[in-house]
Amino acid sequence: MENSENVSPLKKYRRQPKLFIDIPSGGKYTLANTFYNDTTSQLAVFSMTANDEILFKTPDALVSGSATVQNIQSCIPSITNPWNLVTLDIDSVLIAIRMATYGPTMNVNSKCPKCRVENTYEIDLQSFIQHYQTCVYKDTLEVENFTIKTRPITYKEMTENQKQTIAFQRAINIDVPKIKDEKERETATETLLNQIANQAVKLIYASIASVEVDGELETNPKEIEEWIEGNDVSIFRAVKNHIEENSKTWRIPLKDVQCGECEHKFKINVSLDQSDFFGKG
Repeated sequence: MENSENVSPLKKYRRQPKLFIDIPSGGKYTLANTFYNDTTSQLAVFSMTANDEILFKTPDALVSGSATVQNIQSCIPSITNPWNLVTLDIDSVLIAIRMATYGPTMNVNSKCPKCRVENTYEIDLQSFIQHYQTCVYKDTLEVENFTIKTRPITYKEMTENQKQTIAFQRAINIDVPKIKDEKERETATETLLNQIANQAVKLIYASIASVEVDGELETNPKEIEEWIEGNDVSIFRAVKNHIEENSKTWRIPLKDVQCGECEHKFKINVSLDQSDFFGKG
């Protein structure tokens, strides 16, 4: 037994949960072993540590996604594998961590579109948490005689796709200008732009879980991709529109504000870019 005289008096002042949240998706589309005991409600949220905060200010860690994953593991221990979180839940999780660390509100600066005076607005972050609790992901799409089931992509899938897109964009901005021959430069630019477009298409294919027709079910991603590529473009467009509509539903809502100078009412967007969102204490 440990001698009580050797126990640091600071041990009883470790981090304590600041709030509890429910995962908006309810874990419906999440892989097994993502949550401790598969529990998705009343998850304890702790504030960030000094190391957690530093991670969110490290560019490479942000691009790779490791900063977000490590912070989620630190602040919401019940999420045992943050990479498996679906994108529907990421914003709520990050907002909850922000609230646990800095409080329930955040100041946002915005210029009035009418008089151009910059105002500071206090945003209630709890309203965003409540918004996501009301969102519903529509996972079924009927196209002609096909029933297509979609799924939200995981944080891992989203991050890997973004990393590839950023690499192609960086090549356009840095590598291509170094090419002296104009024709070669144009060819390289066109190739990279096509690769960027293909990254967006890959996410659409990844979002398709199954296709059912005439009572038969196909779940093989390769077969589904080949079927769409070899079919009328209207099927691809229908799936793309379906995914985009879900994205709009799960997008962080605009906030209504009023200019303190001219009293003009307008809407502002609250950015959840981590380098900025976690830099405003």
